Amino acid sequence: MLLWLIAWVLIGLRSLGVIAALPTPGGGTLPNRIRVALSMMLAVLLVGVVPLPVELQDADWIRLAMAAVSEVLLGFAMGLVVRAAFSITALGGRLIANEIGLNSPPGFDVPVPAQEPLPALITAFAGVLFFGLGVHQDMLAAFARSFEFSPLGTYTVTAVALERMIKVTADILAVGLRIAAPFIALSFIINLAFSILGKAVPRMNVFVASISVRLWAGLLLLSGFGALLLRNLDPLWQALPWDMLEVSLRSAGP
Repeated sequence: MLLWLIAWVLIGLRSLGVIAALPTPGGGTLPNRIRVALSMMLAVLLVGVVPLPVELQDADWIRLAMAAVSEVLLGFAMGLVVRAAFSITALGGRLIANEIGLNSPPGFDVPVPAQEPLPALITAFAGVLFFGLGVHQDMLAAFARSFEFSPLGTYTVTAVALERMIKVTADILAVGLRIAAPFIALSFIINLAFSILGKAVPRMNVFVASISVRLWAGLLLLSGFGALLLRNLDPLWQALPWDMLEVSLRSAGP
């Protein structure tokens, strides 16, 4: 019974980081109580199939504490991969809002509808796609498979894991810019056109006129934005399970 309880706690600690990074269909983050509850429920489902390593069965409390720290570390490493693959929409949405004239004070967390309506809408739409395409199932399958690559209490950060985390973090900027690229180009063309018009018609207030044109042109371009968003996010979401497993490797060797 004690070994079962130890395994259950360690699995729950690893799942906590992944559950914490899991997006919601309506955007935002899960409440802390729900995160803990889902982590413990996931641990209950896996505790019967994930064995406790032999070296932990008779370990003292110091070794068990070190095992708990390693599980938390691995959980948040995989959670970082998940969050990085999803935070792209927040950056892209904020860039789009700025380019089409819907400026708002940017935040550092998930966009809030009351402060950033357009980024929040895009993030919520990406959350619906995330669950609608079944990416969460692949993510949970990769989490369950991670115990084969890194048994309970044995994880250490490797160069391969650090390289992968840096790569997925860099993708936030690269893919976010690709998502917003059509809107950046549209804003540049409109500003260039009205700059030339301002030279031709000096008495015309081109700045005020360009604001409404940029807004309506941006909203028109936004009407076909779903295909662009899916095209850029789908490759990253398809590679998400493999990224999680690569982060969970204890070593780069076989």
